Amino acid sequence: MNNPPVPLYRLSFILLLMIGLNGYGQSPITVSVANAPGVGTPGVGTPGVGTPGVGTPDTIVPGGHITLFFDIKSSSFLPDSLREDIQLPEKWRLLSQRKPARTHSDKSIRYFYVIATPAACMSGDYLVTFRVNTAGQQLTAQVPVSIRQVRKMELFVTTQPEFTREGDTLRLTYLIRNSGNHPETFRLKSDHGTVENTPDTLTLEPGAGMNVTVAQVIPFTDNNAWQAASNLSVLMTGGEEPVYSVTSIPVFSSKIRKIDRYFRFPVEVGGAYLSYRYGGRQVTAYQYQATGKGFVDQKDRHYIDFTLRGPNQFVFPAVGTYDQYSLDYAYKKRLFISAGDYVLQLNNLMEFGRFGRGLRVEQQFSKLAYTVFYQKARFFMNQKDSYGGKLMFKFSEAANIGVHYASKDVVFHNRRFWSHMAGLASQVHTKEFNLETEISAGQAAGKTDMGAFLRLQLTKKWISVTSNVIYAGKHFYGFYNNSRLFNNNIGFNITRKLTIGASNNFSDVNPSLDANLYSVSPKDRSYMAYASYQPDQRNRFFLFYSTGERKDRQEPASFHYSENFSNISYNLTAKKFTLFYQGRYGYSKNHLAPDNDGRNESFSNLAQPAVRLFPWFWLGGYFEHQHTSKFSNAGIVENLFFYGGNARLNVKRNLYASLMYRNNYAPDELYVRRSFLDASVVLDLKRHVFSFSGGRSYIPNISNTEQNTLFFQVKYALRLNVPLGRKKNIGTVRGRLTGFGYRKQGNLIQLGSHKFMTDSTGMFSFEGVAPDRYYLSITQNESGAEGVVPLTKMPMLLDVRPDSAQTIEIPLTRTGGVTGRIEFLKGKQNGIASALSERPVVLVKLNGEGGSYITELNDKGEFSFREVRPGNWEISVFIPGSQDRFVVEDASRQLTLETDKTLDLTFKVRPNEKRIHFSERSFEVSVKK
Repeated sequence: MNNPPVPLYRLSFILLLMIGLNGYGQSPITVSVANAPGVGTPGVGTPGVGTPGVGTPDTIVPGGHITLFFDIKSSSFLPDSLREDIQLPEKWRLLSQRKPARTHSDKSIRYFYVIATPAACMSGDYLVTFRVNTAGQQLTAQVPVSIRQVRKMELFVTTQPEFTREGDTLRLTYLIRNSGNHPETFRLKSDHGTVENTPDTLTLEPGAGMNVTVAQVIPFTDNNAWQAASNLSVLMTGGEEPVYSVTSIPVFSSKIRKIDRYFRFPVEVGGAYLSYRYGGRQVTAYQYQATGKGFVDQKDRHYIDFTLRGPNQFVFPAVGTYDQYSLDYAYKKRLFISAGDYVLQLNNLMEFGRFGRGLRVEQQFSKLAYTVFYQKARFFMNQKDSYGGKLMFKFSEAANIGVHYASKDVVFHNRRFWSHMAGLASQVHTKEFNLETEISAGQAAGKTDMGAFLRLQLTKKWISVTSNVIYAGKHFYGFYNNSRLFNNNIGFNITRKLTIGASNNFSDVNPSLDANLYSVSPKDRSYMAYASYQPDQRNRFFLFYSTGERKDRQEPASFHYSENFSNISYNLTAKKFTLFYQGRYGYSKNHLAPDNDGRNESFSNLAQPAVRLFPWFWLGGYFEHQHTSKFSNAGIVENLFFYGGNARLNVKRNLYASLMYRNNYAPDELYVRRSFLDASVVLDLKRHVFSFSGGRSYIPNISNTEQNTLFFQVKYALRLNVPLGRKKNIGTVRGRLTGFGYRKQGNLIQLGSHKFMTDSTGMFSFEGVAPDRYYLSITQNESGAEGVVPLTKMPMLLDVRPDSAQTIEIPLTRTGGVTGRIEFLKGKQNGIASALSERPVVLVKLNGEGGSYITELNDKGEFSFREVRPGNWEISVFIPGSQDRFVVEDASRQLTLETDKTLDLTFKVRPNEKRIHFSERSFEVSVKK
C-alpha cells in the first residue's frame, strides 16, 4: 500500500520544528540566584539578604526583608513562552518586584524581588522557590533563608496597691510577655514573696502572655513608715540575662503603740550558770552580765556600748566564761574611745586581732585620721604590754596611706624582750579593684628584720585575680613570726556559666592567736587547676585537679603527706532541699611512715543533704568515707567513716534552736577549735530572753591528756529601757478633711501606728508624737464607694519635727475617668503593610501625681480608667516588643481630669511602612513614619 505524498509546505514546517528542538536541546535554559545569601552588605547597595544594619549576613530578623536576584540564561535566544512565579513560605509577602523588559534577542534576563518576612516569624530555616515554565518544562531555583532567633521577655506591673499595712498580704500582678520569635521556657523567682499558683517551670509561645501574682506577708517592725519591695525575676534558659522588675510600696504600722514621753537607753541585765569538764575535773561557775548600747542624748551625738561580765572564770575562755569589762564611746561618728577589754586590730602585720585590757582612741577628720592605743594581752601568754598607733592620710574615700608604729613586750622561747616595729600601709578600694599593702621593719633583741603584706583582688567581667602574700622574718615579732604565705588565683569567665582557672598555695605561717580562738596552721603547698560550671541558679559543678603536700606543726605530728588527686563537687540549692557532694580520687604518700617510698591509692566520698520539713525547720546530715593511708604512722590503708547531722528551728522569731553533731574529724581538719556536739536554744519573749547552750569540743593545741571538753550553759537576760529624761522634742499633728457634698465623719486617719477617727467636721489630732518620718493615710467610710477620693496623693509622707505643731488639710473630691478605644489602620501601600491582619498587643498607661496605672484592651479594642483623681495626667499607648513595626499616632497626651467627668479618647495604630527607592546602580531601603 503506497502512502500519499507529503505536501511541500508541511515538510518545510516539520523541518523548521526539528531544527528548533535540536537547538533547545543543545542549549538548555538555566535558572540561578545571582546573589547568594551572605554576600555583600544586606539590603544596601549590593544585593544581599537581610535588613539594613540588622543581623548577620546569613540571617535576618523577623519583620526584615530579603533582596533576591534570579538570572535566567541560555546560549541562544530565550523563548517568548517563559512564565515565572515565586513561591514563598506561609505568611511571607512580596513587598516589591521588578520584571525585565523582554526583547527577542535576549539571552539572559534578571528578575528582582523584595520579600518581607512576618514580624511574628518563628526562628528556623525557610525556602524561597523561584519557578520558570517553558514549553512544558519547569525549572526551579531554591534559596534557603534563616530567620534569626530573637529572645525577648518583657515584664510589666499591671496591678499594685497604693499602700499596705504591717501583717497584711501584699499582692502585685505582673504581665509576662514573650516578645521574641521562639518558645521560651523559664522560671519565676521572687526574693521577697512567693508566686501564687504557678509551677516551677513555665513555657510561653511567641506573642503569648500571662499574668502572675506575687504575694508576701508584710512583717511587723518597729518603724513607723517604710517601703516594702516586691520583685519578680524571669529566669530564662540558655544563659540569657534575667528580666527583673522591682516595685516599692509604702508600709505603715497597723498596731497602736503607746506614746513614750521618756527618752530611754536599752539595757540587758542577767546571769548565767555554767558547768564544764576540762582537764579531767568538773567545774561549776556563776556569772552576772549587763550590756547596753545606744545614744545617751536626744540629738544622737553621744553613743555608748558597754559590757560587764564577771567574776573572772576564764579557765575555759573558748565558751565565753571569762570576765569582761568594756566601754566603747563614739561622738558624732568621728571620735571613738575603747576602754577596758577590747579587741585591737592595728594592721595585718603588727597586730591583726588581740584581746586585752587597755585604752584606744581613734579620731576621723576629712583628710586625716589617727589611732593611739595601750593594751595588755589577756589570753596570749607570749605577749605582755603593747602600745603604739597610726596616722592615716585620705586621698579619697577609696584610697589612703598610713604610718604605723607598735611596741610589744614579748616572751619568746623563755626570753623576754621588747619588739619595736614601724611601717607603711596603703589601701585602694573600688568596685572592681582592691589593694592592701604593708611593709614593716622590726627591731628586737638587738636584731632587725622585715615584714611585708599584700592583698590584691581584681574582678572584671571576664577575669578575676586574687593574690595574698605574707612575709615575716625570723627576728620580726609582730602578729606573724618566721612566716611565709603565697596564695594566688586566676579565673577566666568563659561564659556566664563556665569559669576556668588555676591557683597555688604556699603556707608556712605562725600566727599568734588568743586562747579564746585556738588555731593550728599546718604547712601547706599545693597547685590546682579548676573548672566551674553553673547551668542555673540551683545547680553548680566544680571540677579540679590538685597536687601538694601538707604537714602538721604539732609535736608529735598527726599527719605529713603528699598527694595528687582529682575532685568533683556538686551543689544543689532548692527551696526545700539542698545537697553538697564531693568525690575525690588520687594517690597519696605518707611521710610519717618509716621507709615509705611508695604511693597508695586514695579516694573519698562526702555528702551533705538538708531538707526543709516545715517552713520553720531544716534537717541535715553529714556522711563521709575516706580510703587512704595518709593518716597512718605505719602507712596502712584505712577506711575512715565520719558522720553527723544538724537541725535548725526558727518559730515566729521567738524560738530559735540549732543542733550539730559529728562523730569525729579527720586529723587535717583540726585547724581551729572543733565541736563534736553543739546545741543551742533561745527563747525570746521580747522583754525576757532565755538561752541554753552546750556541747563537746576538741582543742588541738592545749596540752591535756583528755582533749574532750563537755559543757553546758544556761542564761537569762531582762531587757530594760532605762529612762534618761523626759522627751522635750515631741511633736503634734492636727488636721481636717475639706470639701462639700459628702460625709466627713467616720474616716479613719492613721499616722504611723497612731489612729484617729474624724468627727462630724472632719477634724483629727495626734498629740505627743515622737519625731520621725511617718506615712499618714486615710481609710474612708462609705463615701469612698461613691467616687470620692482625697485630692492629695495618699499615703502622705510626713516629717514630724521636734517641739513643733503641724496643721494639714486633706481635700476630698469626686473622681473623674478616662475611656477610649484603639483604631487599627491599614497601610497606604499595596503589599505587606496593608496585608497584616493580626492586631498587636497594645498597653495603655496613665501616669501622674496620683500614681501609675497600666491596662490592656478588651475584645472590642477599648480601655478605661475609672475613679481617677482630678488633676494633670499623662496617657500613653505603646506596643510591647513591636515598637519598630507599628506607629501610634499621637501616642502620648497630656490630660486634665475634672470631677464627675469622663474623657473619651481615640488612638490610631498603623503599620510602620517601608518604601524602596531604585536607581540604576544600587537600591536602598528607608523607613518613613
